[in-house]
Amino acid sequence: MHGGVKFYRGAAAAARAYVEADHSRADDYYLAEGSGVAARYVVNVDEHDEPAVIAAGNMDGETYKRWVAGYDVDTGVAKGRLRKDEKGLRFVEVVVNGPKSWSLAAAEHPQIAQVYEAAQDRAVREVINWVAQHSTTRVGPRGRQVQVPVDQIEAAVIRHYTSRAGDPHRHLHLQINARVFTNGRWRGLHSVGTVDSIEAINGIGHAAVACDPELRRTLAAYGYTLQADGEIREIKPYIGRFSQRSAQVTRNLDRYEAEWRRQHPGQTPGPALRRGWDRRAWADNRPDKDIPVDGVALVERWRAELHELGYDPPDHPVSLKALPIARLDRAAVVDLVLSRLGGRRSAWNAADIRGEVEKIIAAVGIIAEGTVRRELAEDLTSRTVAACTPLLDRGDVPEHVRALTSQRVVHVEEALVSRLANRARSQPRPVRLDAPRHARGLDAAQRRAAAAIAGTAPLVVIEGAAGAGKTTTLAAAEAALRRIGHRLLVVTPTLKAARVASREIKTQASTAHWLAIQHGFRWDEDGRFGRVPNTERFNDPGRKLGPRGAARLEPGDVLLVDEAGMLDQDLALALITIADEHHARVVLVGDRHQLPAVGRGGVLDHAARRAHPTNVLELSAVHRFTDKTYGALSLRMRTGQRPGEVFDDLVARGAIVVHPTAIERTAALAELAATKTALVMADTREQVSLLNAAAREQRSTTTPKQRLGRTASKDASVVTGRGELITYGDRVTTRLNRRDLGVANRDTWTVSRVTADGSLQLNGRAGTVRIPAEYVRDHVELAYATTVYGAQGETVDSGHVAIDHTTGAAAAYVAMTRGRDRNIAHLVADDLADARQQWIDVFSRDRADLGPAHAAERAATDINTHGPQPRRPLARLLSQGEQPQWRHPQQTYPLRTNTAPSRTESLSSPGIGL
Repeated sequence: MHGGVKFYRGAAAAARAYVEADHSRADDYYLAEGSGVAARYVVNVDEHDEPAVIAAGNMDGETYKRWVAGYDVDTGVAKGRLRKDEKGLRFVEVVVNGPKSWSLAAAEHPQIAQVYEAAQDRAVREVINWVAQHSTTRVGPRGRQVQVPVDQIEAAVIRHYTSRAGDPHRHLHLQINARVFTNGRWRGLHSVGTVDSIEAINGIGHAAVACDPELRRTLAAYGYTLQADGEIREIKPYIGRFSQRSAQVTRNLDRYEAEWRRQHPGQTPGPALRRGWDRRAWADNRPDKDIPVDGVALVERWRAELHELGYDPPDHPVSLKALPIARLDRAAVVDLVLSRLGGRRSAWNAADIRGEVEKIIAAVGIIAEGTVRRELAEDLTSRTVAACTPLLDRGDVPEHVRALTSQRVVHVEEALVSRLANRARSQPRPVRLDAPRHARGLDAAQRRAAAAIAGTAPLVVIEGAAGAGKTTTLAAAEAALRRIGHRLLVVTPTLKAARVASREIKTQASTAHWLAIQHGFRWDEDGRFGRVPNTERFNDPGRKLGPRGAARLEPGDVLLVDEAGMLDQDLALALITIADEHHARVVLVGDRHQLPAVGRGGVLDHAARRAHPTNVLELSAVHRFTDKTYGALSLRMRTGQRPGEVFDDLVARGAIVVHPTAIERTAALAELAATKTALVMADTREQVSLLNAAAREQRSTTTPKQRLGRTASKDASVVTGRGELITYGDRVTTRLNRRDLGVANRDTWTVSRVTADGSLQLNGRAGTVRIPAEYVRDHVELAYATTVYGAQGETVDSGHVAIDHTTGAAAAYVAMTRGRDRNIAHLVADDLADARQQWIDVFSRDRADLGPAHAAERAATDINTHGPQPRRPLARLLSQGEQPQWRHPQQTYPLRTNTAPSRTESLSSPGIGL
């Protein structure tokens, strides 16, 4: 189970259509015998007893509409004072689902389908129970509100059997009503707490099904086994190709709707029209097949398509192997949870811990009844919370606020800050540049920056806006350093950026990770970061470790980190340590207004605060854009000040495009991407996948004349593990560094040949490479569009970006500064005023992780914003004489000062099952 929390705001009557848009009309085959739209659940939370999830019957369409609107479905009475406007929150929603292979197994075997459905029912009850125990509402006068636990919540569960494309995808929509009952009256749910609990919700939902004894016994009886990621081993190889066929149906539906809306502006397609599109989409996708007319025919079609791909179900049962709970090394699990969380972020809450614990329980092979698994998960969560370091010394921290960290996370930041501060103590001496040779074409700020790089300061920080000419400055500094006998070693967060730097600066460049490895640093995917002992690094020639060749630094050399704002703290500490050991100088180049590190960042902030003031320089003149007035406008986007006025100026320039629906925006951007004449960007990989598929669809639509020139080799294709179809001429990207293959993460290529064994020949800036089938399956993706992270560092003629509710200030600024000539933002909005407010909201989002010290400040701010959760009555904070009955939520995890128990077994031992 994965995904986020969705907020439904708007008319209650439209909620049913909102839910139904998530599945195919083929679902009607299953629901024809059903008695309602949604199952309703009520949970009464008691201080002393375990909450009971009560099934309150099914709701038909009208009943569901009243429930969404905030009325008691039995009496028709409003649940307190209700908001009537379209912005009012009606419910928050999460989706309880499982790996795709589970739904395919259910389609293949009716018995598995029945057991899987029962396991999902138990899982959703468990999630509802947990949400009820940890939900809060806010009481008290404005400015002095506090959070209190709820006494009752209501939930609706809507079951779907298919995806929107009509392929098997069994999932449940769990909706928590925004009206909750506490202290004798109805109030509004504190939805921020639900959002901050998503890791626990996802983890519980997945583990409750994956560890379900009945489901696991049934899978084993049919010969199926689960991998660590939860997928069924025997079915997983067929998922990509199966999904590719069904994804074609989705693209057909989107194309029909986009075309219809262009011809009928301002209108909404009705149910009858959509049913017709469904039939047409299925027919266009497989014209040689009959369209299913009932549920039995639909399942038979799924089975036939799976078998056409070469799938042959197992013909004998397998033994069910489970890890006994007694063999689980709980101290090792605590250590693993802290390592994983610390590898991704600076601070977390108990819900984040619970989610990680549930993932581990499922991955190591625990199979147990729900009550047993919950007790184990709660114990491991309590142990991990006890091993955490609190960021705030106060007893009223709400559960959802991320105010926990680890000793190691704190230690890394302290060590990094200490080393940076030590470098700021000496007096710097910039050098005088040889103007005719080294400073030609530089403005005054660039000359000062180049002189500082080539000077004697142990620590230099250079910030520059997008298009400020950092590369030109570095090239001049490299020439000056070479003249005085020193070397400039450039490292970057990515291999792609290193190649660009090497080519444009004409000096050696590598990834920061490569340099750290050469000096003995190691890390793993679970967040552990350390260093090989000296004896192993330097006394074992067979390991080929140690600083030699390009990795060797001499006293006075300059270690320059480009895009330093994207550097995480572990890697930054490794680089500073290397420079300290070899008496090299350090220069950090970047921009704190652009995209931050994926993980614990803030390196550039710490360096800028501690470097000598004369060695913190800024390149403020923008040279990239053909229109100088746009350069000035980009600087206003960079600071985020007065975003409404910036939006108005962009509208006047024609740089804002408003689309009525997301489908119409996808169609417009896909048309641009298919031409390969513009850089098309989006915020998430899911959005990019949709754009890539739609763009490829448009590119593959050829004229009869073009088809005459095609050959069998040009019509050959391969389907990746993500279900993407790749053929001759497609633009693709490689997503894993492989020096032996000559490819880097996020390199873009054009497919020049597809071979029968699934390998590809690619042409790109680095030349022509041959990529084996295994790499293609796991690490090649379509690249007509890219994420904003993938676009940082790119400079093109024209850039287009989809702005959404997930877009933050840094992403919007980076995306709107890639094009020399044009930069266009595309928004989905009701009108220009709505789009303007969305733009303003974008520039109020800045959730960059800048380290544990900053996380502590943010946690305190969150408490001031959302209210504390005191542990005793505070009647003076309540309004209208309320005297709430305070209680502690169930399953809270108290903080203790003791550290984690020492590990007795290695993580590779049977004790943890990894």
